[in-house]
Amino acid sequence: MEWSEFLFKIAITFIAALGFALFYNVRKCHVLYATIGGVITWIIYYVLHSLNAGLLPSCLIASMFAAIYAEVLAHIYKTPTAVFLISVIPLVPGRGLYYTMFYAVSTNWEQCGAFALSTFESAAGIALGICAIGAVVQTWIAFKRYTKRLARKQAQKLKHHKAKKE
Repeated sequence: MEWSEFLFKIAITFIAALGFALFYNVRKCHVLYATIGGVITWIIYYVLHSLNAGLLPSCLIASMFAAIYAEVLAHIYKTPTAVFLISVIPLVPGRGLYYTMFYAVSTNWEQCGAFALSTFESAAGIALGICAIGAVVQTWIAFKRYTKRLARKQAQKLKHHKAKKE
């Protein structure tokens, strides 16, 4: 593929991610970050897919990046993760969904099944990537809270023990 075609696809991805960010009323100060995340997510997917990594692994790794990106920016800007999770939008298999329904209505079951399978692979990769990162982040947050609570209890016990000795 030529560079001009690749840059054209990046520009289209930028416009699509920007459109979704504006459609979902992302605050103006966060729109550019959500859009750039979408472009980077798509580039990761495209490079992996070009290297014949397969549809599921490509979507999985790209959506994991999008989820990490969203979690980090959400933490930095003290805003919900969903604001930046718009960066996963370029991975949504719109073409596959359309052709699955088109061939189902046309009763071409062989083509319908092929598109349905690839659409399911993409959707599963996206969902698994987001869920995996979300689970890791939530586990980490719970672990930090637990250790803080445990440290407070230890400090109270130590303080109470010193007070008893005196």
